[in-house]
This record gives sequence, C-alpha cells and structure tokens, in this order.
Amino acid sequence: MLLFFMLITQPFKPLQARLSGLLLLACSLHAVAGNLAYITNQGSDTVSVLDTQTLQIIQTIAVGKAPVGVAIAAKQQRVYISNANSQSVSVINSNTQQKIEDIPVHVQAVGIALSRDENTLYVADWGGEQVVAIDTAHPDRQKTFKAGKTPSGLLVSADNKKLFIANRDSNDVTVVDTKTLKTLAQIPVGLHPFALSLSPDGHTLFVVNVVSNTLTLLNVDTYQSSTLKTGQHPYGVAISPDSRWAYVSNNHAENVSLIDLSNGKTVKTIAVGEFPEGIEYDKTTNQIIVANWGSDTVSVIDARTNQVTHTIASPKLCRSFGQFILQAK
Repeated sequence: MLLFFMLITQPFKPLQARLSGLLLLACSLHAVAGNLAYITNQGSDTVSVLDTQTLQIIQTIAVGKAPVGVAIAAKQQRVYISNANSQSVSVINSNTQQKIEDIPVHVQAVGIALSRDENTLYVADWGGEQVVAIDTAHPDRQKTFKAGKTPSGLLVSADNKKLFIANRDSNDVTVVDTKTLKTLAQIPVGLHPFALSLSPDGHTLFVVNVVSNTLTLLNVDTYQSSTLKTGQHPYGVAISPDSRWAYVSNNHAENVSLIDLSNGKTVKTIAVGEFPEGIEYDKTTNQIIVANWGSDTVSVIDARTNQVTHTIASPKLCRSFGQFILQAK
C-alpha cells in the first residue's frame, strides 16, 4: 500500500526515477532481525551483510579492490571499508546497504578505525610507516602521521584520547595522541602484531602476535603488559562482554582458542573453517562470528555451548579485519 501511494502521489517524476527511489526505499525497509555483520570479501571486491539473528546474507555490496578492514559509524549510519588494492575507503549507508562513495587515500589501506565521536577515520598504510587521519565530514581533509613498520590493526581508546597502532614489521605498538597526532609511546610486544581489541571496561588492549603465537594484554594507561599463549598464527581476538573469555582465531590451526582470562589458560579449541581471520563477539545473540579466508565461509559459534552452530557461504577470501558488527538500535 505504501509503495502504491508513493506512485500515485508523484505523477510528474519520470518512471525510471520513481522506480529507482522505490528500490532504495525497499532496501531501507528490509526487516532486520538482529545486528549486522559486515564481511569483507577480498577476492570478489564485495562486502556481505549478515543478519546475526536470522543468519542470512541480506545484501552483497560492490566496493573497491581487495576490501579488508571494517569500521562502523553507528551514529552516522555509515560503514567504512578499507580497499588495499584501490587505495581507497568505500562508504556504505547502513540503512540502505548501498555504497555511496569512495574516498581516495593514496596508501595501501588495510587497518581502519574510527574515533569514538566518529569525527575522524584512521587508515593504516600497510605498504609504509604511516597512518592517515581523515575528517569524516570533509573526507578530502587528510593528515598523515608516523607509525611503526607495516602498520596493521588500529583502535581508539575508550576516552578517545589515544590511538593504538599494531606495527607488524617493527614488532611493537605505537600510541598516538589523537589531538596532536604525536607519538606518546612505542611499546614492544610479540612478533608480527596484527589485530587489536579492547576490553569492555576500556582498560586493557589485546594485541594478537601472529608469529610468536601469543596474545599481549596491555594496560592502556600504564603500558604494563602480560602475555598469553594462543594457537598457531593467531589473526584476531574477540572479548566476551563480561571480560571473562577471549576468543582467538588461529589462522594456521584453523580453529578458535577459548582462553579463560581469569587464569590465562586455553580451555577449549573450536574447529572452524580454513584460515580464520576476522572475529567478533555479537552481544545481542551471544554468538562469535568468524570469517574464514581459506574456505570462503563464516562460522557462527554459540557462546553458551562454545560450539559451531552454523557455517555460512560468503564470496571469495572473506576477512573482516577490525570491529565489523553494527549493533541494532
């Protein structure tokens, strides 16, 4: 009835324009049951949008070349995607699930993160030693600043004052003042740090060290650290809402380590797909979403049983690097 009413009350618009508008409306009216997970498919230059309640792919969106990273801007109703091979960031409208623009960044964009106020987007240059800060209101306004060698994972502190950068080839984490873009500290961690995650209380930074098969726990204020063992070649980490459990995707072991953070011990390994990478905890459904780069699938783990309940096909080479779940309102 709504679509029919729009047709009869807009008689002077060309038919093609009206149909185009109706298509966008239909997309925005799509019934979403749960949160949305944005799965980057590096081999097909697309992003799959997964409803975490129904476990259905509701849309596949063409973006730039070799998409890798995801940053969610819930207040802006935008999702930012880093495209390594086209040196750009694609911007998706999270209401319509349509790409609305590509922002040139002129670096090999892999790691990506947003400031807590969503005013600044940070993009790591995988091919260099710098990070680009982008004004999200004026994307042509960009500043570059120093990082370590081969910056990868990025994360902004809960108070929005610090940016943490995992530097794969210098084996450290750079801490940057978000106001001045000056380096505050350079902290050694394990070999080839890659992904970052933050504890729910904002006090602990988790650093995945790919080659040393470890997880560094770093205090965001004092920079004191401790180290836990993981599986072989960890690529991502997700923390449970109660801060009790860490779920680590082990790329070469093709499983997820369940680590009890109260004692640092691995209590279970959960078999998933081939070469798992991106991983995040969906708080609404108590599920862990894992992107499997090698098998072109997404594994869904029930956090209550810590067993895989669903395996969902996704286009080629899915990664989802970063925080990739949009919380439903």
